[in-house]
Amino acid sequence: MNVKNLILLAGFAGSSLFSAAQDNGRKKDYVAHKSNMGITAGALGYSGRYAVKTPLGTHTSYGVSAFYDHSMILPSQLFVRGELLFGELKGNNQEEEVSGPLGGFKTNVLEATVKAQYDILNDAVTRWSPYILAGAGAYGLFNYSSTKGVKDRSDKIAFILPVGGGVKYQVSNRGRIFLEGSVRFLTKNLDNHNPDGTNNPNKYYSLGLGFSYSLQKNNQLW
Repeated sequence: MNVKNLILLAGFAGSSLFSAAQDNGRKKDYVAHKSNMGITAGALGYSGRYAVKTPLGTHTSYGVSAFYDHSMILPSQLFVRGELLFGELKGNNQEEEVSGPLGGFKTNVLEATVKAQYDILNDAVTRWSPYILAGAGAYGLFNYSSTKGVKDRSDKIAFILPVGGGVKYQVSNRGRIFLEGSVRFLTKNLDNHNPDGTNNPNKYYSLGLGFSYSLQKNNQLW
């Protein structure tokens, strides 16, 4: 191989490396330090004594939420999300032919959580990604009514551990839609059913469709 060919080969390799470095830099810019705001709307479902062997409608109601999340530097697919949720929880088996205690309750719930969310894929490249999330928070119950009588004020506020996941799809440069489900593990009960005076923790679930909007363009750092 003569000198001319070597120079041409070296020039081609150098330009290829430079182009790859630029593309890699653009990809990093594309995902780094992203902040998003979003909303969800869907269903809240109670799981406990009054939901056993009953129709879905007797223990499912509505829930809406708003959130803000921000991605970390390393890895950029890890987000920290703060979220507020408002909805209704209920359960009633009094009109069903089931064995065991009969009763029901109904309440509004206000929930505040902080969660870590990890995107399995980089949706800036694939346009979609499944994700998982987990965190901690607290809820408060109000407008509470129960067939078991009055619920203590201290029993209407409790810690929760939400765990869930979903899938999101990029519909525009800044917009994403997503479907998400999660379960909340509780330290107290919702339904006021305390057999033998013992605590009887319940769970409640959420399933919602949402939309999020990026506060930066995809090629812009925070």
